[in-house]
Amino acid sequence: MREYHAKKNPHNPTNRSLWNSFRMNYYGQHYIHNIKFSVQSSKLGIFRLSDERFKRLDLMNFLSKNGYSSKQISEFFKLNNIKTVRTNKNYTPKDVWGGLKKYRKRLERYTKDSVRLISEDIQIIFKSN
Repeated sequence: MREYHAKKNPHNPTNRSLWNSFRMNYYGQHYIHNIKFSVQSSKLGIFRLSDERFKRLDLMNFLSKNGYSSKQISEFFKLNNIKTVRTNKNYTPKDVWGGLKKYRKRLERYTKDSVRLISEDIQIIFKSN
């Protein structure tokens, strides 16, 4: 027979996660299992880009990876009548270089998640009848 015991006031905002500790009774044995972990993520600071802007940055990155320089990318955008987002002017090599730098930093932030601390503790208490 299994019993699961909830902590007192489980919805209290000062309590930790409801799933970081649980107790289970099983045929006279009492198990306590504690898991503690900490996750570090930089994804929370990333804001959403519009689809048009994302496609433009992705195109810049694609061309750059295929050997195009910032000047060649700005000329490509000029020939295809692709203007800057805010000022609606032609791209300069400096605009392309800055956009690529920021976009690559953004892509890097998606891969920097890490688990910082993990500890696991199991206690078994035998009850005598």
